[in-house]
Amino acid sequence: MPGYLIKNGRVLTWSKDRKSSFPQVDVLVEGQRISQIGPNLDIKDPGIEIIDAAGYIVTPGFIDGHRHVFQSQLRSTVSNHTLLEYCAHLLQGRMVFLDADDMYLSQLSGLAEAISCGVTTVMDHSHVVTTPERAERCIRATVESGIRSIYCASPFAIPTSLNPMKLPDMNIRHKEQIDLFKSLLKQKPLGGQANDGRLTLGLGFDTMHWIPEHEAREILNFVKENNVQVTMHDVPRYNLPSLAFLRAKSMPLPAQITFSHTCEPTAKDIQFVKDNQIGIVATPESEMAMSHGIPSAFDFYRTPGCRVGLGVDSPAISSGDLFFQMRLVLQQQRMRQNATYHARGKLPDLVPASTDEVLYMATLGGAAAIHMEDEVGSLEVGKFADIVLIKTDSPSMVGAVDLGAALVTHAAASDVDTVLINGEIVKRSAKLLKVNWDELKGKLQSNRAVLERRFEKVDWEWNKNDLKDLWYLRDVLE
Repeated sequence: MPGYLIKNGRVLTWSKDRKSSFPQVDVLVEGQRISQIGPNLDIKDPGIEIIDAAGYIVTPGFIDGHRHVFQSQLRSTVSNHTLLEYCAHLLQGRMVFLDADDMYLSQLSGLAEAISCGVTTVMDHSHVVTTPERAERCIRATVESGIRSIYCASPFAIPTSLNPMKLPDMNIRHKEQIDLFKSLLKQKPLGGQANDGRLTLGLGFDTMHWIPEHEAREILNFVKENNVQVTMHDVPRYNLPSLAFLRAKSMPLPAQITFSHTCEPTAKDIQFVKDNQIGIVATPESEMAMSHGIPSAFDFYRTPGCRVGLGVDSPAISSGDLFFQMRLVLQQQRMRQNATYHARGKLPDLVPASTDEVLYMATLGGAAAIHMEDEVGSLEVGKFADIVLIKTDSPSMVGAVDLGAALVTHAAASDVDTVLINGEIVKRSAKLLKVNWDELKGKLQSNRAVLERRFEKVDWEWNKNDLKDLWYLRDVLE
């Protein structure tokens, strides 16, 4: 692989107390990793390309700890929907009509979006690994995109037909899907030789509290013994109480667990998460939209020892970049704490939440949330060369002097100029290099027209009512 010397940039650096600074230093990339960082590096090797980063902020790649990448081809279909409706219209609705080729296009599109926005690592919670063909297409698209991914295969009951909703026999289907996950785990490397280590396999275990307890224990013990990363939704309001279930049942705890959401935690919840080094990923946009609860990233972040990051969740309903998620979680926390002052007839003397706190969640904190802080999330010698160059001369960024604040409150995906992942340039001068976007977007547009024709005869209200009964929610809906 070629090497790169990134010179003259303002490099995001974290102190031990999580304060950002932006010294002007150079970063040397050799192979897949960062080999040197320092002022005025003078490298004579003709195989090293010099990248002039004057006028750019140089940051570690952003870490998205919870994204359903496969949903990108269904953008806008569930923008005005509750979580129940989202499932009725998408997960247990439109997914019925997507085949393996559709999934390939959707997966590649979603990862192209992530990279374009400066995301270099994603924990991909994938409910569509229901057949070997779907798994192969999604994995192939992930490798082709160039992103770093923990691809978390997640057993799930996609209906066999709608109106009325007919579900597969999950006693049989769940075992088939777990067997498929185990077969994928035997692939070395996952997806074939084109995978240079960027793609690893994880498990999305949302079925833990729906299957017999002894089976859940067996699966958790298996992933623990095989050092597999595990992610789970934790949304008790919608019958996904992962944290409470693990604690109440004293279930086996793999070393690398990540919860998404976990809104409004109790003190005991926070202590359990801290004691067991469980990662928490907040997705403020979807949590606020779909009645998960109050986004609670700061409840964990301000408890020393907790691992907290951010995620996009569903690209079908949420923006695909972490700039927007940082803004939302920051201003939501400020609003939340300001309200406590107002309730006492007071005003805050200091702003209740800082830009550095959420910038940390999107970088090194996010890496810790998915248990990869030793490899990614900050620019340090020995870590993978996952690096983003962000312009400072755009209309929204020009004149910024507090660069950390500018990244959180002013930067946009359009300011992401160059992205390196694993020492490879995957976006340069605002153009994706591993994905031919002009070609892909035409395929996506044609495919979406085909999909819309498949969906047109579905009675979505009927499907929603079927799901109300399946989830036993009629008594709590109003």
